[in-house]
Order: sequence, then structure tokens, then C-alpha cells
Amino acid sequence: MQRKNLDLFIYPQCSGKLQPDSAGSRWLDCQTCPLSYPIRSGVPVLVLKETRVRPVETSDEFERLVSEALQAPFSGWDFSWLQGRRVETGDPRGEIDYEERARACVASASAVLDLGTGGGEVLSRLAPFPSVATEAYPPNVTEAARRLTPLGVQVIWTDPACLDSRGPQPHNQWPRRRLPFADATFDLVLASSTSFCPREVSRVLKSGGTLLTSQGRTERRSPDLVDALQGTPPEWTQPGQGWDIDATLDEAGFVTVEKIEREGATTYRDIGAVVYFLKAAPWAILDFEVNRYRQRLYQLHLRMKVEGGFTTVGGHCLIEAHKPYSDVLKD
Repeated sequence: MQRKNLDLFIYPQCSGKLQPDSAGSRWLDCQTCPLSYPIRSGVPVLVLKETRVRPVETSDEFERLVSEALQAPFSGWDFSWLQGRRVETGDPRGEIDYEERARACVASASAVLDLGTGGGEVLSRLAPFPSVATEAYPPNVTEAARRLTPLGVQVIWTDPACLDSRGPQPHNQWPRRRLPFADATFDLVLASSTSFCPREVSRVLKSGGTLLTSQGRTERRSPDLVDALQGTPPEWTQPGQGWDIDATLDEAGFVTVEKIEREGATTYRDIGAVVYFLKAAPWAILDFEVNRYRQRLYQLHLRMKVEGGFTTVGGHCLIEAHKPYSDVLKD
């Protein structure tokens, strides 16, 4: 390739300039991060998945912590491996006990739908009762079925599009976003840490039915792991791009009975805890891979050793809302 064109190129992940490798012909090395693009038959292959990772600074401790995190098992929504390695500091006003509130709602319900049940960890502690649980992430479906089926819960594998808060549109557009349940089927819908379309929830709820949901803050607040690792955040975490749950509940005709908001901090004690979390929650940094982020992870590791960890600040809320008895929802 012609060297005069090099000033035209950057690496999209970090906007670093590209230069030929030491051999001068087969790879273009990013000058900001340890990734390189191949050159094939004189053509630069500027495709992220085709990059390779060059050797970077490391240490035995760093490699051990990262290896432990990558090898640690994860299923459902079980973060027990992080105990002692990720510490939560709650709001002085007290914690939100979603499980206790859900148990109280379940006690007076005859038909329950749990959206995005994960591995069924929380729902299993509320049984027995007649209920249905949905999950879209394939490994979690198996785990949820193993845990919940013996308790009489029917697990449904749903399309991930069912989690789209916009829901299906008129004239049967985007039908994949429709919940696969008949109208007025449930008198309680639970949704913990999962998005949903309030119009669809209202459709499957009976008149007078209840929605109980626990949600984290969608917009990012610094400092967070995206900042620390110069990562790629989901678009819905950007200002003005998040899900306005209050507005969509109002539009769907729900009456909010109570909304409780709390803030708290999360401290990651070592880089292994960071890697494990990002492995388990791939939406936090969209293009996260250890090799791609190795240099940045190592720099964060050094920082955490000096500061005793890395702390992020977040918020969450609990909302209980009712579908009015007079509500008639048209698709």
C-alpha cells in the first residue's frame, strides 16, 4: 500500500493513528492501543474482528486475576463469585427490597408473569404459585427451566425483541416485539432489571392488574467502567437516548401507585472482578474482549492497586403501577 495514504486512517475503537509494523508490510499498528490491522495483497483490512493483539505490558498478578475471572463459571443471574471482590454501598435512606415487595404482590395474585427471569433465581424464592417466566438469553433459558420447572413454573424462550420498550407498531410492524401471550392473561407482571414495552404489558394484564418493576439508571454517570477503559457504551446510555419509563407507563395508561428511587456505589476490588462483570454483562461495554482491552485493563489494574479499587456510582428505582379497571387497550 502507499505510505502517503496512512494519514487517512485511524483505528475506530480509540481513534489512534495507524503505522506499518516493524516488518513494514503485513500489518498496520495502532499507535494508541495494542491492536493491528492486516494488509492483504496490498489492501488494508480495516475490520475490527480481523485485528490481532500485539504483546503488551503485564504482570503475573494481572494475568492470574484475569485468568481466574475468565475461567470462573457464570449462569443465570448469579454473581456470587464476586462476593468480597465487588462491594455495594447503599443509599443512606435504605435499600429497595424488590424481592420482599414481589412476594407481597405474588401472595394476592392468581396468574403471574416474570419477564426476563434470568436463571430464575429470584422467582424460585417466591414459589409455589401458578406462573410463567420468559427469558431471551439461551444459556439462561436452560438454567431457568432447570430451576423453575420443578416448581410448576412454565419457562418460555422469547425473542430478544420482546425487550424493546417501543413494542410492536400498528399494521403488524415489528411483530417480534410482541409478547407471545393472549390479552388479559395475567393479574401480576414482574420485571426486574429488564426492559419491556408498557403497552404490551398492559395488553397481557387483566383490568386492575399490577406491574412491579425494578430498574437501574440508564444514563451513564461518571466515573464508570466505560470511562476507565475508554470503552464503547450502548447508545441507550447516552444523554437523551435512554428509556423514559415514566413517560411510556403514562402513555400505556398505567397509574403509578409508588415509585422509590435510590442511589449507591459499587467498588471493584481487583481487575478480576471487573473482567468477570464485563463478561457476564456484555451490554456494559459493547465491544469488550480481554485481548482487545488488555492494555487498558492493565492500566486500570495498576490504578486499582494504588487506589484500593475502582468505584462507580449508580441508581435504581422500584415502580408499582396498576392497569385501571376501565382501561381498554387497542393495538
